[in-house]
Amino acid sequence: MLPVVEIDIGPCINCSLCRRACPTEAISYFSTGHRTHVVEKELCIGCDICVRLCPMDCIHPDLNYQPDPVKLEFAKEKARAFAKRHRRILTGRRERAQRAKEKVRA
Repeated sequence: MLPVVEIDIGPCINCSLCRRACPTEAISYFSTGHRTHVVEKELCIGCDICVRLCPMDCIHPDLNYQPDPVKLEFAKEKARAFAKRHRRILTGRRERAQRAKEKVRA
Protein backbone atom coordinates (compact mmCIF):
# COMPACT_ATOMS: atom_id res chain seq x y z
CA MET A 1 0.00 0.00 0.00
CA LEU A 2 1.27 3.47 -0.88
CA PRO A 3 1.64 5.98 1.95
CA VAL A 4 -0.68 8.94 2.29
CA VAL A 5 0.78 12.35 1.53
CA GLU A 6 1.21 15.70 3.20
CA ILE A 7 1.87 19.13 1.74
CA ASP A 8 4.81 21.28 2.80
CA ILE A 9 3.09 24.68 2.80
CA GLY A 10 6.37 26.63 2.65
CA PRO A 11 7.12 26.12 -1.05
CA CYS A 12 3.45 25.58 -2.04
CA ILE A 13 2.29 28.23 -4.55
CA ASN A 14 -1.42 27.32 -4.19
CA CYS A 15 -1.75 26.40 -7.86
CA SER A 16 -4.56 23.92 -7.00
CA LEU A 17 -3.37 21.29 -9.47
CA CYS A 18 -3.27 18.73 -6.67
CA ARG A 19 -6.73 19.59 -5.38
CA ARG A 20 -8.36 19.46 -8.82
CA ALA A 21 -6.76 16.11 -9.68
CA CYS A 22 -7.40 14.30 -6.39
CA PRO A 23 -9.85 11.44 -7.06
CA THR A 24 -11.02 11.34 -3.43
CA GLU A 25 -11.18 15.09 -2.84
CA ALA A 26 -8.74 14.65 0.03
CA ILE A 27 -7.04 17.98 -0.64
CA SER A 28 -8.81 21.09 0.57
CA TYR A 29 -7.99 24.77 0.25
CA PHE A 30 -8.20 26.97 3.31
CA SER A 31 -7.95 30.74 3.44
CA THR A 32 -7.34 31.36 7.11
CA GLY A 33 -4.50 33.77 7.59
CA HIS A 34 -2.11 31.81 5.39
CA ARG A 35 -3.76 30.41 2.28
CA THR A 36 -2.87 26.77 2.05
CA HIS A 37 -3.80 23.36 0.74
CA VAL A 38 -4.24 20.61 3.29
CA VAL A 39 -4.52 16.84 2.86
CA GLU A 40 -7.28 15.13 4.82
CA LYS A 41 -5.27 11.99 5.41
CA GLU A 42 -8.22 9.73 6.11
CA LEU A 43 -9.43 10.35 2.53
CA CYS A 44 -6.02 9.91 0.88
CA ILE A 45 -5.47 6.58 -0.90
CA GLY A 46 -1.82 7.23 -1.76
CA CYS A 47 -2.46 7.25 -5.51
CA ASP A 48 0.48 9.63 -6.06
CA ILE A 49 -1.35 11.73 -8.68
CA CYS A 50 -0.87 14.96 -6.73
CA VAL A 51 2.83 14.24 -6.17
CA ARG A 52 3.43 13.87 -9.91
CA LEU A 53 1.47 17.04 -10.75
CA CYS A 54 2.99 19.37 -8.17
CA PRO A 55 5.29 21.90 -9.91
CA MET A 56 7.00 22.77 -6.61
CA ASP A 57 7.66 19.20 -5.40
CA CYS A 58 6.16 20.06 -2.03
CA ILE A 59 3.93 16.99 -1.63
CA HIS A 60 5.62 14.11 0.17
CA PRO A 61 4.67 10.74 1.69
CA ASP A 62 3.77 10.73 5.37
CA LEU A 63 5.32 7.46 6.48
CA ASN A 64 4.10 7.85 10.07
CA TYR A 65 0.37 7.88 9.29
CA GLN A 66 -1.45 4.54 9.52
CA PRO A 67 -4.85 4.69 7.79
CA ASP A 68 -7.95 3.15 9.32
CA PRO A 69 -8.88 0.22 7.01
CA VAL A 70 -12.59 1.13 7.01
CA LYS A 71 -11.93 4.78 6.10
CA LEU A 72 -9.38 3.71 3.50
CA GLU A 73 -11.93 1.46 1.80
CA PHE A 74 -14.45 4.34 1.81
CA ALA A 75 -11.83 6.59 0.16
CA LYS A 76 -11.06 3.92 -2.46
CA GLU A 77 -14.75 3.61 -3.27
CA LYS A 78 -14.92 7.38 -3.68
CA ALA A 79 -11.95 7.21 -6.09
CA ARG A 80 -13.68 4.49 -8.12
CA ALA A 81 -16.80 6.65 -8.42
CA PHE A 82 -14.62 9.60 -9.49
CA ALA A 83 -12.96 7.48 -12.20
CA LYS A 84 -16.33 6.19 -13.42
CA ARG A 85 -17.74 9.74 -13.67
CA HIS A 86 -14.74 11.01 -15.58
CA ARG A 87 -14.72 8.02 -17.92
CA ARG A 88 -18.41 8.68 -18.69
CA ILE A 89 -17.65 12.38 -19.36
CA LEU A 90 -14.76 11.54 -21.70
CA THR A 91 -16.78 8.91 -23.54
CA GLY A 92 -19.61 11.41 -24.03
CA ARG A 93 -17.20 14.01 -25.40
CA ARG A 94 -15.68 11.51 -27.82
CA GLU A 95 -19.13 10.43 -29.02
CA ARG A 96 -20.25 14.03 -29.56
CA ALA A 97 -17.03 14.81 -31.43
CA GLN A 98 -17.50 11.75 -33.63
CA ARG A 99 -21.11 12.73 -34.45
CA ALA A 100 -20.00 16.30 -35.28
CA LYS A 101 -17.23 14.95 -37.48
CA GLU A 102 -19.70 12.71 -39.32
CA LYS A 103 -22.06 15.66 -39.88
CA VAL A 104 -19.26 17.74 -41.37
CA ARG A 105 -18.30 14.92 -43.74
CA ALA A 106 -21.92 14.35 -44.84
